[in-house]
Amino acid sequence: MRSKQKIINLYEDNTIYSIKHVVSIGNEEDLNQFWCYFDQEMNHEHQLFYHFMDLMYAFASDVFSKNKEIFFELIVEQSERYFYLTLWNINISQLFKQFLDKRGAKLRYKIDKKRICVQLDKVQLQMHDQDYKAGQKNREKSLVLSLENKKSLHYPVYDFLEEDDKQEVLKMCEDMSDVMYLGKQRGFDNNAFITIRSCLSMFTLNLLPYTQLSNITNTVTEFSVLMNTYRLEFIALSLEEISLVEGFLHNLERWANTLFVEGGADLHFMDNSLRADMQMIKMLIEPPVHEVVDMEGIFSF
Repeated sequence: MRSKQKIINLYEDNTIYSIKHVVSIGNEEDLNQFWCYFDQEMNHEHQLFYHFMDLMYAFASDVFSKNKEIFFELIVEQSERYFYLTLWNINISQLFKQFLDKRGAKLRYKIDKKRICVQLDKVQLQMHDQDYKAGQKNREKSLVLSLENKKSLHYPVYDFLEEDDKQEVLKMCEDMSDVMYLGKQRGFDNNAFITIRSCLSMFTLNLLPYTQLSNITNTVTEFSVLMNTYRLEFIALSLEEISLVEGFLHNLERWANTLFVEGGADLHFMDNSLRADMQMIKMLIEPPVHEVVDMEGIFSF
């Protein structure tokens, strides 16, 4: 188990808070959810962060218009003075650098072969009022368009699951969420491991007959096999690493509730996101064969 916290940012700032946020981005709706969350968290205190988000919206729109299959992770760290926002993807990081340079964006950043890290100084978070208001309008317009697009698609609550199967899947998701909550407080011990494995097995068992959900069941099955193969490695995860597993299970619960309880999303809206979450955990747990594990680069997804 790691004796000190993992630092993602290229500035090697060891004063960062212990909590990190890993945001999976596969479309503009993911950006909207990310922005809404941090907008509520920060109470409009950090305007330069919003400036960064304006640039991210423009960048993502351009990228997704050319290739809708692109998927990347945005990792957010912060200290008392700085925000660190890291795009960890070889191709995306280079594209984002080109985008920032082309726009003449006055953002401080560092880049290496795998990632680009933007540093935002909380002490110098002043923007011209005109720029800020323009950015606010752009964000509001993006959110409105997103909601309008949702309404125009009229995605229903999917009702092809048998009621017993649906209730069992929702219960498994809720149980896993409870176990992970306790696991982060008391440690992810063998009992927690067994419970999660059992829940995942029941989850896939109930959904296997529904071929239209094969992308999700395949991902969950692979994750379950990964847990079974590397039981000791999972039990030894640090609190920071457990948060990645918790994120995967939380997204699984969100997927089930959105499709079968709330409605408003396409049947495959989280296929890529959940797959990427699983692959990220797999790279943490299962180092490539014949490669020495570099703990300082363990998040090289």
